[in-house]
Amino acid sequence: MEEGRILLNLGLAKTPLPCLEYIIVHELLHFEERQHNDRFKALLDKHIPDWRSRRDLLNRMRVGQEDWKQRE
Repeated sequence: MEEGRILLNLGLAKTPLPCLEYIIVHELLHFEERQHNDRFKALLDKHIPDWRSRRDLLNRMRVGQEDWKQRE
């Protein structure tokens, strides 16, 4: 992510709304915490308690060959 910008793959528009919401919240939270550390996971837990299941669904869809498992 460039400083102050979020870039999204247009293929994400084909994903279910809960997956898209997860991606957008995930990226927005990087403005508060850059790393995928415990603080970041706690922020995800606070805003999207079921984020792990949404991420797993996204992984099964293989949108843009991105592997979201690396982001836990």
